[in-house]
Amino acid sequence: MIRKFLKIITSLLILLIIFLGYFAYFGITTSKLNTFIKDQIKKKNNDLDIELKKVKLHLNLKNITIKILAKNPKIKMNNSAYLNLNEISTNISVFSYLQKKFAIKNLLIKSKSNEIQSYINFYKLNNKNTLQIFLLNQALKNGIAQINAELYFDDNGKIKNNYILSGKIINAELQIPNNIKELNFDFTIKDKIYKLEKILFTMNKIKFNSEKLNIKKDNKKFYLDGNLKSEKNKINDELILLIFNKSFENIDFSNSRFNLNSDFSFELNKKFKIKNLKVNSKLNIDELILKTDFYPFENYINNFNNSINLKDNELNINYSKQKYLIDGTSKFYIEKEYNNKMKYKILKSKKKTDFETFFNLKNIGLNFVNISYEKTKKNTATLQIKGSEKKNIILFKNINYVDDENKIEINNLKIKNNKILNIDKIKFDYLTKNNFRNKLTLTKKNKNYELIGKSLDSIHLIKSITDSEPNKNFFEIFKNLNTYLKINLDEVKLDEENIVNNLKGNLVIKSSKIFDLNLNSDFANNEKIFFSIKTQKDNAVITTFYSDRAKPFVKKYKFIKGFEDGNLDFSSKKINNVTNSKLIIDNFKVKEVPVLAKLLTLASLQGIADLLTGEGVRFTDFEMIYSNKDNLMTIEEIYAIGPAVSIMMEGYVEGKDLVSLRGTLVPATTINRSISSIPLLGDILVGKKVGEGVFGVSFKIKGPPKDLKTKVNPIKTLTPRFITRTLEKIKKN
Repeated sequence: MIRKFLKIITSLLILLIIFLGYFAYFGITTSKLNTFIKDQIKKKNNDLDIELKKVKLHLNLKNITIKILAKNPKIKMNNSAYLNLNEISTNISVFSYLQKKFAIKNLLIKSKSNEIQSYINFYKLNNKNTLQIFLLNQALKNGIAQINAELYFDDNGKIKNNYILSGKIINAELQIPNNIKELNFDFTIKDKIYKLEKILFTMNKIKFNSEKLNIKKDNKKFYLDGNLKSEKNKINDELILLIFNKSFENIDFSNSRFNLNSDFSFELNKKFKIKNLKVNSKLNIDELILKTDFYPFENYINNFNNSINLKDNELNINYSKQKYLIDGTSKFYIEKEYNNKMKYKILKSKKKTDFETFFNLKNIGLNFVNISYEKTKKNTATLQIKGSEKKNIILFKNINYVDDENKIEINNLKIKNNKILNIDKIKFDYLTKNNFRNKLTLTKKNKNYELIGKSLDSIHLIKSITDSEPNKNFFEIFKNLNTYLKINLDEVKLDEENIVNNLKGNLVIKSSKIFDLNLNSDFANNEKIFFSIKTQKDNAVITTFYSDRAKPFVKKYKFIKGFEDGNLDFSSKKINNVTNSKLIIDNFKVKEVPVLAKLLTLASLQGIADLLTGEGVRFTDFEMIYSNKDNLMTIEEIYAIGPAVSIMMEGYVEGKDLVSLRGTLVPATTINRSISSIPLLGDILVGKKVGEGVFGVSFKIKGPPKDLKTKVNPIKTLTPRFITRTLEKIKKN
C-alpha cells in the first residue's frame, strides 16, 4: 500500500516536474485567463476593457511568476474608442495572486500605428481635466503614433518611476501657435527624461530637421537642449514675419535660399515661460538684394542702381544671457562682379548694440562732391567702422577710410535723429579732384574745437554754401551746438587760380548758429581778405566781407564771364529773418554777360557790345542794395558806372522761378558826366521834372532765369535819380 502510494506520489511529482518544465520552456496557450486579465485591468480603471483571443503563459521558476503574452489585443475605452496593439505581456506573481493582492508586476505594451487622438483619449482616463490634457487637445492635431511601453508596478498597483516609453510619431500637426506640419520623430521616455531623435517637420513651408531634442523634468521645470537644421530652403515672407515679427520692404528675399545649423538649450517653467535661453547657430544665405531707395547712395557711388547684391552670406549667431552676438561675412557688388567683401560683428544686449564692420572696396567708383574726393574703380579702398547704439543714439567710435595714400579718420561721432550731438576728431589727408591735398585736423578740446592744418581745398565747400538756400545754416546738422572754434590753416584753395595763405580766425557758435566770426587771410602779393559776423544785443546779425581780389568770389556766377580786376566790399544786417545788404565792387571789367550783351544789341549799341566780347567793358563803380526775406530778393538799386556805359536798375527775384528787373542804360557816360559838371548848364540839361534830361535807354527784363525776355525803349531822357547817382560818384571820385 505504502509502495503504491509512494509510486503515485513519485509519478505525480514527475508529471509536475514535466509540466513545470514544459510550462517554463514552451509555455501554454489558453483563453481561460482572459477574465482574470480583464479583472486586473478593471481594478486599475473601470473605464478600460481589453479584447483578447488566446494568451500564452510562461512560468518563471526563478521568481515564481507567470508571464502572460497576448497577441493583437485591443484596448477599449469608454465602450467606444480602441487602441490596436501588437502585443501585451505581463508577469504575475503567483504568491501575490494567492494572497489576493495586486499581482501584476510589469506590463509591456507594443502598439500598432494608431491615431494620436486615441492615445490622448487613453491618457484622459487617468488624467482628467488637467492642463496637459487641455494643451494636448489644443496643440496636437492629426497624426499617427506607434508606442512601446514598459511599465512596472508596486504592490499597490501604482506605476513605478522606472517606466520606459518609446516609439515614433508620424505626420503629426502641432499648433504652438505657428503650425508645425509633417512632424515625424522617434522618442524615448524614461522617468523624467525625454529623448526625441530623427526629428522632421515643416513650418511656414520650410523643411527642418533635428538630430535630437532632450527634455529633462526637475520639480516644476523642464530643461531642454537640442539642435535644428535646414538645408537649401527658400526664404519666404512667412518665415521673415516669424523671426523678426515684421516684413522688410528694403530687402529682396525672392531668390534667397538658406542653410541653418543651430544648437540650443533653455528652461521652461510651468507657465511655459522660457529662461536661460542659449543659441549657437550657423546661418548661410546664398543671395539677397538690399534696396537702398531710402537713402541717396547714388549721390556718392558711381553707376549706382539703388540696390546692393549680397552673396555667400555666412553668419554665426550666438544668444546667451539676453545678448546676441552676430559675426558674419559677405560678398557684395554694385556693378556685376562680387569682388567686394565685408565683415561685421554685432553684439546686441537689452539696452545697447555694439557693432564693427569692415569693407574691402574694389571696382567701385566713389564721388563725395562736398569734400572734393573721388575714388576710381581701379583703386582698392578699405573702410572700417566701430560703434554702438543706445537709446536711439548712434556712436561711431572710429571711422577709418584708406585709399592708397588717402586717409580719412573720424573719432567719437555721436548722432541722434540725423543730428550730430558730438564729434571729437576729424582728420583729412587726401588728394582732391582738383589735385590739391586736403591735410587738416578738427580736434575737440574740452567743449571747444580747433581746426588746424597745412592745406584745404575749399572750392566745392564754398560752392555748396553759396548754392544753398538763403536761410539754410551749415551748423544745423548739429543739435544745439555751443562752442568756440579756432582756425589756423596754412593754405586754402579758393578756385583753380587763387590760393590764400595764413587763414586765421575764430567762430563763436550758439544754438547751432554763428554768433560771432572773425577771419582774415592774404593772397601771395599781400592782398587782404577780411570776413566777420557779429551778433548784437538786439539779435541783429551784422556781416562784413572785404577782399582786395573780387574775381574769386564773382566768377562763380555763371552769367558773368571774363571778370577781371576789382576789389569787393560787402555788408549786411539781418533782423527778424529780413536781411538788408549792400555790395560794392570797384574798378573791374567783364568780357561776357549774356543779358547785358542782348540789352546792348537791342539798344543798337553794337560798339559797346563788341567791347563786351573783346577786351571787355570796364566799370569804375558797382553798387547793389537789396534785401532778402524768405525766398524773395528785393533789389532796391543796382548801379554800375563806367567809361563806356552806365546802368541803373531795380526789381526782384523769386527764388529760382522768376526774375523781374527794370532800369536805365546810358552810353558814353564820360560825355554825360562832363556836361553835368558844368554850372547852371548841367541843371538845365538835367531838368527839374521826372523824365527830363539827356539821352538814355530804358529796359525791362522778366521771366524764368533760363528764359529771360528783354524789352528796350531806345528813346528816353534820363531821370533825375540817374543823374543824381552819377553826380554822387563824380564827387566821390
